[in-house]
Amino acid sequence: MKILAELLKQSSCLIEEGNLEVVSTNVDIVAIQEHLTRLGYRGNYFVLGQTLSVSLATSSWTMPFFFESNAELWQKVVQRKILPERFYVLENHFHSDDTNEHAIFLMQLYVEWVSLLLKIKDHGGSTHDPILAFYINSDKGAKKYEIDYRKVEFADLIKLELETEDRADLKYLLDIVSLDDAHQKERREVLRSSLAEILDNNYADSPMLWLLQQSKKLKKKFQENHDVYLHKFSVNKLLSEIEEKSTDYISKINESISSSQSKAFAIPGALIAIAALIKNADFFSLLFVCAGLLSVTVLTFVANRIHSEAYDALKEQVTRSLTRYEIMKDEDAVRVSATDAKNKLLDLIKKSKSRLDLINALSVTIFIMGVCYTLLSTSVLNHPFR
Repeated sequence: MKILAELLKQSSCLIEEGNLEVVSTNVDIVAIQEHLTRLGYRGNYFVLGQTLSVSLATSSWTMPFFFESNAELWQKVVQRKILPERFYVLENHFHSDDTNEHAIFLMQLYVEWVSLLLKIKDHGGSTHDPILAFYINSDKGAKKYEIDYRKVEFADLIKLELETEDRADLKYLLDIVSLDDAHQKERREVLRSSLAEILDNNYADSPMLWLLQQSKKLKKKFQENHDVYLHKFSVNKLLSEIEEKSTDYISKINESISSSQSKAFAIPGALIAIAALIKNADFFSLLFVCAGLLSVTVLTFVANRIHSEAYDALKEQVTRSLTRYEIMKDEDAVRVSATDAKNKLLDLIKKSKSRLDLINALSVTIFIMGVCYTLLSTSVLNHPFR
């Protein structure tokens, strides 16, 4: 295309009745013919002196690329939402290989913006329904945004003072929303919310023309909102972990308390057994009963000692497990939740150990009372009052 463009620049070109008329006195007409054939011309050539006539009918080309004006090329871009791979504009010799041309840069930016909007729209964007519709939720409720990507005139586009960084920022957003992984949906929603914040600003231009100038701002908004989303997600996850650990520890403590209470029920049962047997039992039978009561007391002490050691181990585990959440200086919610959970669990462990001491004291008291009751009862049986 570049060589053909140089040949055509040295010629006079105009379009008449659907044909391209090339008049050249400085270059070889045959050279122009050869390059046209290489670039996909399949029609007939008509040569009259220094004038070459080429049909612009679609059937004569693999892919037509001649446009009479920039406006005509722009309409093709808007219509197809893509910049033609090859094009040549006759009015100013503007062509696709002119990579330094600012207009090409702006058209490519426009095409990429349309591509981004199509990826995050709710509906629209077809030939029959070209207006893109977005229904975006926010703290104030759902709001509808509409963007007609066709409402950008080439005369307005060419006035935009944009840089390569703008396109790089836009490409970053395109890559982000195109990334197919487990968080694709979340990134898409964050980008939509960021777009809504941009569109909520006051602007005099059409929404599409306004957005073409907002690549940097949209990238910045997206990164800020995405960081906030990740922050909230992380905090909620940590809070959920703390709640789960707290529930697990409480369940362990309750199981231990239930076990110790079951053993405590055996203590009054032993005393009731003594009272039932004391009336008709001899001295050796009473000794066996007291020995049984002693064994209940010792077993209660041993079991409660095991529970107490388990509580000490659980206390260390609770402290070690929840302390790591307390050192998060920038996460007040996590730190407060972890501190509260740890304090409640440690207090519950302390009370549980106190109950074990109470059961031990009760066990000793019942044993002493049982022995005393046995001795007194035996004395009364051997020396009854007359």
